[in-house]
Amino acid sequence: MQNSAYLIVNSQVFPLEREIVNIGRKLDNHVVIQDSRISRTHAQLRMMNGQFVLLDLNSTGGTFVNEQRITKSVLYSGDTISLAGVQIKFVQDAPRMMSKAMDRTGPLQTLSFEDPPTQIKD
Repeated sequence: MQNSAYLIVNSQVFPLEREIVNIGRKLDNHVVIQDSRISRTHAQLRMMNGQFVLLDLNSTGGTFVNEQRITKSVLYSGDTISLAGVQIKFVQDAPRMMSKAMDRTGPLQTLSFEDPPTQIKD
């Protein structure tokens, strides 16, 4: 995959190396969380258009992103996922192209009131 992304569950790191990642208590999930609050097939992560989307799979305890109950949500680096109360952190590195572009940028310069306004001439 182009971006490196992972889930952090109870200080365990799970790299997201597939386009579809199943999360749940059942042993055939890609990310297995042994907690009775988690449904056997609780949630699924899908890579869609370069972004990870989290889907609730009709779980009993619910799926939350940043304390909001969801059925489907795009994830952003730093988001906190809660599966029936089990906390998970989603982390995604910036794409290589983005980090290269950020290397070329400098700090934002603020204009002072003495600077002349922009003028449009015909």
